[in-house]
Amino acid sequence: MTFAHPAALWCLLGLPAVLAIHFLQRRSRREVVTTLFLLQQVRRESVAGNRFDRLRASVPLSLQLLLVLLFTWLLAGPRWLQQDSVQRVAIVLDSSASMSAFRPAAESAVTEALQTLLPASARAELTLLSTDPAQPTLYHGASADGLRSALSGWRPTLGAHDFTPGLRMARTLSGPRGAILFISDHPSPEPPPFEASMVSVGSPVSNVGWAGLTLEEKDGQLLWRALLRNYAGQPQDRSWHVIAQDTRSAPAALHLEPGETRTLGGPFPSGEKLTLVLDADAFSLDDVLPVMRPRPKILSLQVPMIPLKDGSAELRSLFEKFADTRLVASSTEADVRGVVWPPTTALDAGQNAVIFAAPAKGEKVAWLRGGIVAEHHPLMEGLNWQSLLAQDGMVIPGDSKDRVLLWQDKRALISLRRTPRGARQLLCHFDLLNSNARRLPALAILLHRFLQSVREEKIAPESGNFDLHQKLVIACDREEKAPPLHYETESPPASAQIASARVHLLRAPSQPGFFQLSQKNAPLLTGAAHFADIREADFTAAASFQDLSRAGKLQSDILLETNPHDQTWLLLILCLLLASWWFSHRTDSSPAQARNTA
Repeated sequence: MTFAHPAALWCLLGLPAVLAIHFLQRRSRREVVTTLFLLQQVRRESVAGNRFDRLRASVPLSLQLLLVLLFTWLLAGPRWLQQDSVQRVAIVLDSSASMSAFRPAAESAVTEALQTLLPASARAELTLLSTDPAQPTLYHGASADGLRSALSGWRPTLGAHDFTPGLRMARTLSGPRGAILFISDHPSPEPPPFEASMVSVGSPVSNVGWAGLTLEEKDGQLLWRALLRNYAGQPQDRSWHVIAQDTRSAPAALHLEPGETRTLGGPFPSGEKLTLVLDADAFSLDDVLPVMRPRPKILSLQVPMIPLKDGSAELRSLFEKFADTRLVASSTEADVRGVVWPPTTALDAGQNAVIFAAPAKGEKVAWLRGGIVAEHHPLMEGLNWQSLLAQDGMVIPGDSKDRVLLWQDKRALISLRRTPRGARQLLCHFDLLNSNARRLPALAILLHRFLQSVREEKIAPESGNFDLHQKLVIACDREEKAPPLHYETESPPASAQIASARVHLLRAPSQPGFFQLSQKNAPLLTGAAHFADIREADFTAAASFQDLSRAGKLQSDILLETNPHDQTWLLLILCLLLASWWFSHRTDSSPAQARNTA
């Protein structure tokens, strides 16, 4: 049994107060007279004044003591634990990367919350989950010890994200009357949704870390530049070093003013990777910056070798400007063909191609008129085609499955075709030679995006740098009997087999380090994952906060039943009050009645 209002027990002080009142008596003085009517004129006076005398047991005294006890009982609000009650508590852990600096504090907050919300004799249904939508429920059961053990599976590695889906899932699992506890490191100015209680375990941390990376090639030499930032409000002293080809450089000291960002750089070593290491602090994710020499896939492009007056020379000059490409003479080894329709060599249905219409024959060719409208498509996003001037010439034969990307009035200008064999073909239904398309940035960006989409589907090795938990785009053999992919990470050392059907779910590691993906013992992707979300590295607004009052009240309403006879107790108190008054009045009037009788 518990009390809803324990402070009401102070009303028990009324018991000694009632006893003190009954101890106080008035001693009367005796006067001997011969005539009874003279008693009315004698004023009773106290000989010694108010003083403590012996306690006289009486019915009013008993009723008044009982009245104080019942009144205290009613105000305290006794509650009993329901026999069939089940307490449902869902704890949601913030999976933001900044929480990794407060992991011990978060685990202690979970333990304290369970001790506060769970009575010893109540049955419980506990749920532990995180705000990471890709991570399954960490625990669901009835054991508080099991929930605490499941905390080891919590991996706070995400950047800034929305907590609402995690809290919604917690409300679904805990039911409409369950308690939800959200543990984070930055208190929210507004209460969390779904009636969740907020517990913040953060505090200002003096953090210095790597905040960005750029790689550029100059005079045939690859250069790296990295940003180092002091997020703290006080000056910080740190040292850093470089690890390349198992060789560690001498530590270099740095002094950073509050909020200062400094750029460090140098030539990339002859190897394929290097690692920038900073002195460790409370937030370790931005203390290590692994860097991989980028090696994208090379696309083979084929255009007519002999310049003709059909625009083939202009098409070749366009293709030569794209990076990470090479021109080849044979169409069989080309990843993408540049074609002027009709082509001199037959275009295979399995070949990717960029096709332009040939110039129209005749001296006078009308210019196309009408409004230009672009369809909603990733290749056309943000491109301005309103200044395009094209002549009304040959139209490349279309297909009913072609996706028109650009219209001028009712005439298709650009369309995209996906062949039955999976090839991509970009059809430009205008003359490249007699139009101003070559001088428009929109055409260059469109071709770059098209070549990039082809590059993403080409199965070939590549190397690059990625953010932590970034989605990976991998081209591999996805046939029904294709072997799985081998996913290997260096920090921490781990390996896994990934089915080819689940390649679209792959992400970069959650810890800084190097990783590799391979299939059939052939490398597909070699990369370096580094922390890049500077919002999570700033702890100046982190603070501690706790509000379990709403969750505690909700659980008390669920587990404890109130006194069902409150109205009966109130009526009994009223009856005792009337009885005490009646007995006190009856006692005072008895001596007067006796004198009148005499």
